[in-house]
Amino acid sequence: MEVLRGDIDRIDAEILSLIAKRNEVAAEIGLTKRKDGVKARDPEREKVVLHLMEKRAKRLGIDKHLARQLTKMLINDSVRIQKSERRNDLEGQKVLVVGGSGKMGEWMCRFMSNRGAEVRVWDPRGKLPGHVQIKSLLPTAKTADIIVIASPLGATPEELVAVINAAPEGVVFDLCSVKSHIFGILREAAAEGIKITSIHPMFGPRTPSPDGLNVLICDCGCDEANEVAAIIFSKAGARTKIVELEEHDKLMAFSLGLPHVSALLFAGTARMSDHKLEELMDVRGTSFVRLAALAREVSGESKRIYHDIQALNPHTQYMFEAMEEMLAELKQASIDKDPTSFGSLMQSVKEYMEG
Repeated sequence: MEVLRGDIDRIDAEILSLIAKRNEVAAEIGLTKRKDGVKARDPEREKVVLHLMEKRAKRLGIDKHLARQLTKMLINDSVRIQKSERRNDLEGQKVLVVGGSGKMGEWMCRFMSNRGAEVRVWDPRGKLPGHVQIKSLLPTAKTADIIVIASPLGATPEELVAVINAAPEGVVFDLCSVKSHIFGILREAAAEGIKITSIHPMFGPRTPSPDGLNVLICDCGCDEANEVAAIIFSKAGARTKIVELEEHDKLMAFSLGLPHVSALLFAGTARMSDHKLEELMDVRGTSFVRLAALAREVSGESKRIYHDIQALNPHTQYMFEAMEEMLAELKQASIDKDPTSFGSLMQSVKEYMEG
C-alpha cells in the first residue's frame, strides 16, 4: 500500500508541475494579448479546448465530466493569470534584434516586445511578420538601447562586427551557443568601451519564457552590460549565472554537446538492431522511454544549428575522446564475466552524480 501511495504522490507532483508549466505559457499569452490589444477571454478558443480535452479523456478512459470540470478550472485560472497586472520592465526601451527572422531571433522579439520594448528587426535572410523591419543597421544600431545578435552561428562574427562598427550607445549581446569563434571580437569591443556581453539562454525557441531556466552571461569585461542583461532575464524569472567567456565552450561541450550526441548514439544504435522502433516500444522499459523521448526531441531540432554546436566548439574533440574512452571501459566491464569492474564503474558514476 505504501508503495502505491508513493506512486500517487509522485503522479500528483507531476500534475502540479504540468499545471505550473501551463500557467507559465498562459502568462506569456497574456502578455502577447495585452500588447496586441486582445481580450483575455476567448469563448471560441475555450470551446475548442473543452472539445479536445473530452476527446482525449475518452481515448484514455477518463470520465468526460471530470475532464470537462478540470478543463474549465484550468481555463478560468489561465484567464485570471492573463488578466493579472504585470510590469512592463522594458517599457520605452528601443531594441534592435539582428537576425530576428530566425527561430531564436523571433523568440527574442516576442520576449522583448511582450515586456514593453519597441522592437526593430534587421535580417537580410528574411522578414518577421508583426515587427518593424529596417533596411540598414545605421542609425538604429547606434541609437538602440539594447542590440541583440540572434544571427546564425556562422553569420554572427560578421554581423557582430557590423554592429560594433556602428559605435552603438546601448548594450550589445549575442545569443551564440558557441563562443570561441567570437572571443576576439567580444574582448576587443569591450576594451574599446563598447557596452557588450555575451548571453547563452539554456533553452530553445519553443520555450514560452525563461522562468526558472538558466541564462548564462559570459563576462567580456563590461560589468554594466552584464548587469543590464542579468536584470532583463532575472525579472522574467530566469536564473542568471556569470561565467568566464573563455570557459563557456568547454562547459558546453559536456553540458550541451554531450547530451545531444548521446541521444543520437542511443537512437542510432537502436536503429542498427534490425528491429523497428515500434517493436522496441512494444517491449519497452521506463529507461528506454526516457531516452527515446530525448532522442526524438534532439532529432527534430535544426540540423544546421546542432551541427554547428559540435563543429564550432574546439572542445568537441576532447569530449568525444572522453566518450570513446568511457565506452571502451563500459564495453569491457559489460562482457567481463567477473562483475567487479562493472560494479566499480556503476559506483563511480553514482558518486559523481550524487556530488
